[in-house]
Amino acid sequence: MAQSDRHAWTFEELQDGLARTGLATDFSSVFRAASRLLTNGAIRKISVADGRAHFELGGDHHDHLQCTQCDTLVPVPCAIPRAAFAAVEARTGGTILEHHVIFTGVCRRCRVTRKPHRRRR
Repeated sequence: MAQSDRHAWTFEELQDGLARTGLATDFSSVFRAASRLLTNGAIRKISVADGRAHFELGGDHHDHLQCTQCDTLVPVPCAIPRAAFAAVEARTGGTILEHHVIFTGVCRRCRVTRKPHRRRR
């Protein structure tokens, strides 16, 4: 994952990426390895509207822009100021442990090329 310019990966994309490097493996091995990396905190799971699990390398928190033309997930700086969490907690009586914001729009590549890219499914 660290050797690619892709930001987020599905299980299938992880399997394809490994195959391109000469490490062909079955889907269940990719699933087990990703589950272990998720448990260890080396990767994070991102839930998006397509219903598939997407994974990114662990690191500093950020939010995402999901391109409506090509489905790419683009990292963006966190959109919610820290002070806003206290206001939400005060209003709800809950405690915020983490958050995930996904903006939808058009990524730079699709915007620059102005060519309609098909959404991956």
